Amino acid sequence: MARPIYLIGFMGAGKTEVGKRMAEICGYDVFDMDEQIVREEGKEITDIFREDGEAYFRHKESEVLRKIAKQDCIITTGGGVILNEENRRFLKGEQTVFLACDPAITAVRLEHDTTRPLIQKKSQADIAEMYEARLPLYKECAEMIIDTTSASIDEVANQIIERMNIATSGYTS
Repeated sequence: MARPIYLIGFMGAGKTEVGKRMAEICGYDVFDMDEQIVREEGKEITDIFREDGEAYFRHKESEVLRKIAKQDCIITTGGGVILNEENRRFLKGEQTVFLACDPAITAVRLEHDTTRPLIQKKSQADIAEMYEARLPLYKECAEMIIDTTSASIDEVANQIIERMNIATSGYTS
């Protein structure tokens, strides 16, 4: 029986773009948890954090994690999904891929991103500290770890597909 593939990792690791590319190559649906939360709440994540708080967002994230599990699909998670112990237990039993990225590169990728409330006005050192604090939690959940630091989206997607022996829909990159 096919199971969904969950992509986890810190902000800026490439989860959303890799998930889209994998879905295109494999002919799977892709579900982005952050997009689902925005749809359900009718407001952007920055507004959810500001108006309802991080605790509310994390609760919503856990709710969505369980709700969107489907067969033969890619699910891209938010960077903090692993902060909840119940979510980590859930992800450990699934096909979960940790997209790792050097925190210095992540900081550069996110430098002008205003959509991520937890890194606004944070230094590169602050971002690296947050990444390091989460790193053991990502590793705890991961069935596979892929380094995205210097790899293209196609390279990462193809590496996951190859290592998981996923049939493709005839797409060639």
